Amino acid sequence: MLKLGVFFKIAAGAFGRWLARKVTDLLDLLGFFTDCLSAMIRYRHRGRWLTTRAILQQIYFTGVQSLELICSIALLVGGLVVIQGTAQLTRVGSREGLAVLLTAVIIREVGPLLTAVVVALRSGSAIAIEMGYMTVLREIESIEMQGIHPLHLLAVPRLVGVAAAVMCLSVFYDVVSIGGGFFAAWVLLDIPPWSLLNDLIRTLGGMDVMVGLVKALFFGTIIPVVCLHHGFRAGEAMTNVPPQASRALVQCFIFCILVNVLVSVVFYL
Repeated sequence: MLKLGVFFKIAAGAFGRWLARKVTDLLDLLGFFTDCLSAMIRYRHRGRWLTTRAILQQIYFTGVQSLELICSIALLVGGLVVIQGTAQLTRVGSREGLAVLLTAVIIREVGPLLTAVVVALRSGSAIAIEMGYMTVLREIESIEMQGIHPLHLLAVPRLVGVAAAVMCLSVFYDVVSIGGGFFAAWVLLDIPPWSLLNDLIRTLGGMDVMVGLVKALFFGTIIPVVCLHHGFRAGEAMTNVPPQASRALVQCFIFCILVNVLVSVVFYL
């Protein structure tokens, strides 16, 4: 009994320290996000041309250059959802639920989440590595010595650009995925696309679109904030950059999953 009590005390202490670290990291992340919003508001009239150019560049890198990858994934997922959904619904003698399945799976859940995963892997890692190397090479300090707020110059354009790109990519993903599903149903299952489109129009509501857009906005905010935060924490050693980038991607994935569940619960329960 004594050994068992000691074991529980050690386990409870380890869990408490782990929980305290997680809470501290979360508070640091929220503080960093608050600092970014403060810099966005405080310096909104400074360097408008430079920040607008940086935002457009980030939208091009995150959004436009990801269209090919997003399109490929959307077509495959849309076709797979329609084929599997039709096969399962046919067993119960009904195909009317296919539009409901498309709305629930693609527009509300899979579309925003898969878009966020692609953006995190492609743009989020690049942001974390870029900021990490700038921190290690003391380029951040050089910017501060010139009288420029680093968050205004580096963080705000990436935050706004990634958020806008993720929302646009999410809508693009939904359209392409549904179109790919309709085409697969027409070619492989001989289901007329206009029949599925009519069912989708009757099923799709404003709440479904709102949920998808809200999730995309949250994901588009989480990814740059987490990656920028870890990039700025790289320290002074080059070897710190890859681990920080890896932690940033893991946290992006975890936070996106949690937010995805919470938004669905809030809107539908």
